[in-house]
Amino acid sequence: MTYNPKYDKLLLGLISGVILPIVTLLLFCLFNSKSVDFVHYLKFVARMSLMSNVLSLCAIPNLIAFYFFINKELYKSTRGVIFATIIWGILVLITRTAS
Repeated sequence: MTYNPKYDKLLLGLISGVILPIVTLLLFCLFNSKSVDFVHYLKFVARMSLMSNVLSLCAIPNLIAFYFFINKELYKSTRGVIFATIIWGILVLITRTAS
């Protein structure tokens, strides 16, 4: 069942693939440190050399977006999610080699 082609855009998948990990990172901060703001939480994670681990966990919600778009047969949006996940993976590799 093909849905409205106006939602089958590479940019839609790319935006959702970038926003979901960022929201997940904010949720990690919210639930892991109730008294510390976001910047201090990131500094703490970086100081403990856990940044690449946290960032790689944040990419998991992209699987949900990927399967959603693939099941709705929105293949261009699926490509956008894959591209955003590759970019996020490069970010994880950069943080892993930096620490």
